[in-house]
Amino acid sequence: MRRRLGRWYNSLTFRLTGTLVLALVAVFAATASVQLALQQRYARQSAQINGEVISEGIFGALHASMLTNDRQQLRDSVRQISARAPDLRVRIFNKQGRIVFSSQPGEEGTRLDLEAEACYRCHASGRPLTRLPSGDRTRLFRLDGHAALGIIRPIDNEPACSTAACHAHPAQKKLLGVLDTTLLLAPAERARAETTLLVLVASLLALALTIVLVVWVVRGTVQRPVRALTRTLDALGAGELSARYEEQGIAEFSHLSDALNRTAVQLERANAELVGWAQTLERRVDEKTAEVARAQQRVVRAERLASLGKLAAVVAHEINNPLASVLTYSKLLRRRLAGSAEAQRVLGDAPEILDAIASESKRCGDIVAGLMSFARGSGSGRQPTDVNQAAQRALFLLKNRTTLAGITVEAELAPALPQPLVNADQLQQAVLALCVNALEAMPQGGTLALRTWQPSADKIALAVRDTGCGIPPAVQQRMFEPFFSTKSEEEGHGLGLGLTVVDGLVQENGGTIDVQSAVGQGTTFVLVFPIAAAATAAVAAVGEEAVGG
Repeated sequence: MRRRLGRWYNSLTFRLTGTLVLALVAVFAATASVQLALQQRYARQSAQINGEVISEGIFGALHASMLTNDRQQLRDSVRQISARAPDLRVRIFNKQGRIVFSSQPGEEGTRLDLEAEACYRCHASGRPLTRLPSGDRTRLFRLDGHAALGIIRPIDNEPACSTAACHAHPAQKKLLGVLDTTLLLAPAERARAETTLLVLVASLLALALTIVLVVWVVRGTVQRPVRALTRTLDALGAGELSARYEEQGIAEFSHLSDALNRTAVQLERANAELVGWAQTLERRVDEKTAEVARAQQRVVRAERLASLGKLAAVVAHEINNPLASVLTYSKLLRRRLAGSAEAQRVLGDAPEILDAIASESKRCGDIVAGLMSFARGSGSGRQPTDVNQAAQRALFLLKNRTTLAGITVEAELAPALPQPLVNADQLQQAVLALCVNALEAMPQGGTLALRTWQPSADKIALAVRDTGCGIPPAVQQRMFEPFFSTKSEEEGHGLGLGLTVVDGLVQENGGTIDVQSAVGQGTTFVLVFPIAAAATAAVAAVGEEAVGG
């Protein structure tokens, strides 16, 4: 609760509204004070003016009685004035300060103190004034606890007085007496108090209305846009970058809205770029991880091929000479039997047995030669080679077999292809081995397709595709391993060590092999080799590095 109160107290709305309200209270208080002061001043001046007018009016009413020196008439007139106007008191006193006539009977014949307010203005200098200015004839004082206005009207020695037959005064006598009129201001005070109360009430109502108007304006022009701005910033801070701040009513907030929305758009664009970079980086990491995995597989495969090559070299070296002897002696015996009819009659089918021994020995020799070629691993004899010619040669060698097996052959060979730098015999051997595997995968017939193309400026590709039974994923992971086969021993025939030898030959010539297969849909082997210019540049760079090292 305290935190919420502190947040509300420190808010812009409270600070702005509070400041404006305090300023308005101060302004209204000062304005009311000035108005009351001006009103009081105006009332005082109006009372003085009206008092002088009343004094002149009374003097005019008594003037005729004064000229005729009719004292009784004068006294009656003074008392009738007070009787008709209870708040009005009239006195006439002579130059010596003795009250001659008064609306209050008890005052007649008494003498005024020269220090009294009625006499002070004329006798303040020690000498009585012969003429009192009009502005100094009024005075305000308290009478019986109430405010009163006193008006002094000097009675001058007019020519009519000095020449009158009834009571002639010497012409050198300037002042005959003073008419003192006292006006009680109690009704005016009550009216002024009521007016003051009305002014204060009106001021308070105006202040309250102004405060309500200020609060309404501040809420509409400041609090609402600021809250909307705060909500937008909170949404942006929470990651909702599509949030926008819309304010078109106030120029400053509209400018702030445009600036904030531009920033939000930039943040959204930057976030999209970051997300895109993150996805790209993740994809590239996955690609690199896959490349590393493939590289590891190639390394493992190369190590296995190296081990197999060593084993093949030892085996080939050990059995090559005995096989040559068996083949030689079988041919020698066959030749001897061919020249003796008696031996043929006695031995029966011995010549055919010798022919079989010679044939199988020769096949074993071919296998040993393949093992020796695989074991050497030297890419000797690499030269620019026509890939289309190797494909056509393989199809030619398998022509009779494909015809007998009811297999359709399709060749899509791109013309005028650049030539890769490979060993022509090894390339033909690899293509022929893949074609033989394809034929074995289609015992019930199908389609064998060879295709060549240029996938990039520095590479040539050759694909061998069949519509056979396909290769299961588990077999695909191991099909290049030495001595791994899914065929029974009765099926064991073909060129060398099958896919293991093909993989070794492709790698030996700087190429790559890829397989795409699905069970029941066939298999496609893709061989990719660098063209002669790229391969030559790579070999030259390796040679320079070696020399530099």
